[in-house]
Amino acid sequence: MIRALKVALVVFGVVMILMGLWLVIFPDKVASTSDVTGYLRYAIVSLGACLLAAGGFPIAAARDPLRHINWVKFAIAWCILGTAAELYEIARGDVTFSRVGSLMIMHIVFAVVFLMLYPYRRAKSG
Repeated sequence: MIRALKVALVVFGVVMILMGLWLVIFPDKVASTSDVTGYLRYAIVSLGACLLAAGGFPIAAARDPLRHINWVKFAIAWCILGTAAELYEIARGDVTFSRVGSLMIMHIVFAVVFLMLYPYRRAKSG
């Protein structure tokens, strides 16, 4: 179970890093369907930088998830809050499911995987 959690953390971290790189390198392509102002481009690049930073820690935590259990909790929270934000934006009508659906599905899948693999008993005693 811990081995599967390690793999899930690494995959999650790599996906976040790749998304961060995409946002930093290609901010105009991310928002190609809207008028991108300088400030919006800055926000996209800043989000990319955050994803780069946040993606590295789950990978490092995968070496010993029990010792770094807070990073497992971080990954769970990131996925749940990401899903909530995407649902909120869809409900407001700011975006459509076709625009953010794949990201939302990815967040849901990772949240479920992390919650299933979370070492509940060992995390309490360790």
